[in-house]
Amino acid sequence: MDSEIYLRTMQQEDLPAVMDLKTAEGWNQTQTDWELFLTHHPDLCLVARLEEKTVGTVSAFAFENKLAWIGMMLVHRQFRRKGISKRLMREVIHRLNFCQTIKLDATPAGQAVYEKLGFKKEYSLFRWIRKTGGALTNSDLSPSVYKLDSSGFNEILPFDAAVFGADREVVLRHIWASFPGGAYLFREQGIVKGFLLSRKGSNYLQLGPLIAENEAVARALLQQAMIQWGGRELVLDMAANRPEMNAWLEQEGFRIQRELIRMYLHTNSSAGMPEKYYLIAGPEFG
Repeated sequence: MDSEIYLRTMQQEDLPAVMDLKTAEGWNQTQTDWELFLTHHPDLCLVARLEEKTVGTVSAFAFENKLAWIGMMLVHRQFRRKGISKRLMREVIHRLNFCQTIKLDATPAGQAVYEKLGFKKEYSLFRWIRKTGGALTNSDLSPSVYKLDSSGFNEILPFDAAVFGADREVVLRHIWASFPGGAYLFREQGIVKGFLLSRKGSNYLQLGPLIAENEAVARALLQQAMIQWGGRELVLDMAANRPEMNAWLEQEGFRIQRELIRMYLHTNSSAGMPEKYYLIAGPEFG
């Protein structure tokens, strides 16, 4: 059957089928997210086809041609263990040969597959979920937190690039434009010390990315979002090696859903400043 499966570049007309794959897995991406990939990197969006059906997908986003992020790796449950994911991965890696570093966020089950392709572990993350309702234990809002407007957005870009490891203005603008009401800025004495973006997914509101100079700034931004959007189910992805933040999230009603493993291929030359990267944008965006 493997010989009947073929890969090709994703087309706009494939989106209903890939959304069906995504929905079957309970993932949070929207069609607008897929369209972002197709608009900016159509050659890095692939589907696996069998008998006129889409049975697998993968996509990637390249930042400054030095750091790429692979995501949207999906294979229909009926067609797993047939080598489809490896074929998709090898093809997208081949198409990313212009990038110094390639990264992805793997599930524990996928980690071994990616290790065989040469990926190495950078660090673990936890996905946290908070159900609707419930008051914060400390609802005092910081006077340094503001709504993020267009002038503030331009201020966050150099800060984000230094922390993330590359310029990702296109992705940040996509997230901000999709849900400007969930974007906050921490400014103290005229200096930007952190920001938080959020996005409405198909299942829940995801908080992130969150970039902050320190934990106090990160908490202030999260408190603002949780007070304003506490009536929604909230999720966030944060590095596992933050024991004080982990304890605080538990105190505020969050629970760990699963582990993710951040991995890289080739060199980790765009590591950025992970100590200031509190919440990632999501496994598909980095």
